[in-house]
Amino acid sequence: MSEPGNLLIRDAKVLRPDGKCDKAQVLIEQGRISAIDQKISRATTTLDVDGAYVVPGLIDLHLHGIGYESAETSLEDFAAMEARNGATAFMPALFSPPRHTAELMRRQRQATDELRSVPQVIGFRLESPYLHHAGGGLGDDLAPISDETTDMLLEAAGPHLKIWDIAPDLDNAIPLIKRLSKAGIVCSMAHTCATIEQARAATDAGMRMVTHLFDTFASPETRPPGVYPVALTDYLLVEDRLTCEIIPDGTHVHPLLVEKTFRCKPQGRLLFVTDSQNGAGLEPGEYDLPRGWGRVRIEGPNDGVRLIERNVLCGSALTPIACFRNAIRMFGRDMAAAARICAETPAQVLGLNKGRIEPGRDADMLVLSPEYDILYTIAAGRIVYRH
Repeated sequence: MSEPGNLLIRDAKVLRPDGKCDKAQVLIEQGRISAIDQKISRATTTLDVDGAYVVPGLIDLHLHGIGYESAETSLEDFAAMEARNGATAFMPALFSPPRHTAELMRRQRQATDELRSVPQVIGFRLESPYLHHAGGGLGDDLAPISDETTDMLLEAAGPHLKIWDIAPDLDNAIPLIKRLSKAGIVCSMAHTCATIEQARAATDAGMRMVTHLFDTFASPETRPPGVYPVALTDYLLVEDRLTCEIIPDGTHVHPLLVEKTFRCKPQGRLLFVTDSQNGAGLEPGEYDLPRGWGRVRIEGPNDGVRLIERNVLCGSALTPIACFRNAIRMFGRDMAAAARICAETPAQVLGLNKGRIEPGRDADMLVLSPEYDILYTIAAGRIVYRH
């Protein structure tokens, strides 16, 4: 990691907020972008990138692990692995029994001086316990909605709980959504069998996100011939108050459904997440993973993490930079759209001063080769990874 100070990035092709990419220099001072111009002279350190792209740093709002790192291990090591893979900001999603989740958040707050030592970690996300079904998790990870459990988790997280996943068909879901939304916590619809009416009521109560759209959502029931079944996902696609996240590997969600979502959701209402598990980012091969996962096979970022013994998909192998590349190569978007769904929209969801290359923004950015390989990762004005 580089020392803090002024940094001048020279000979760069800068992706601007309007989608244009032009040659310029980027001056970073005190962790923020202070100027973008053709000629800038003041700086203590200069980084000549030889015509490489400078794009916003990627923000992953939903991940469980990468390589051998997770929120269960060192957050500093977790952040280093994320930097290698393009994330300048990320939010660990916790999926475990409530008391274990509470203990984990307390431990990590203490170990990182309230997350100050890991500025890439922008908070915690609770994917459990308030779900209708566990999906790839365990039944012990779930619990009915209660004030006792809610208060325990809020106390354990302190000011760092940013997103809470909730199935709106659970008893007491609507009062909880109202309470959390009033406290500034983003509520996201997840692992649910809700009706359209229940989902609309949750949205009216303040719910503003949808967790990995199409994944863990019930399929519509078969109707008589000639009557097309309407599913919850149809409502979510046309509800403009909801920002939908998608796992963009072509395995968890069929590419045609991703294309459908691009066409349905207005700009700023779709974002990509990795939902990555331990094993993501590793070279193709077989590995023994920690935390009781057992032996898994990794074929590449788009094939998922697969348990060898049962030959089943057990999670995503995506990395942040793979999401960015897939937006361009798999889904036919340009670099500006890729940056929007992997950086700008996630920043907007949480009100972060990130996600765009413009003066005044946090100096979170990537330097990419023409093939979209990561040359440098810069977070808060520091070089946290160099190829």
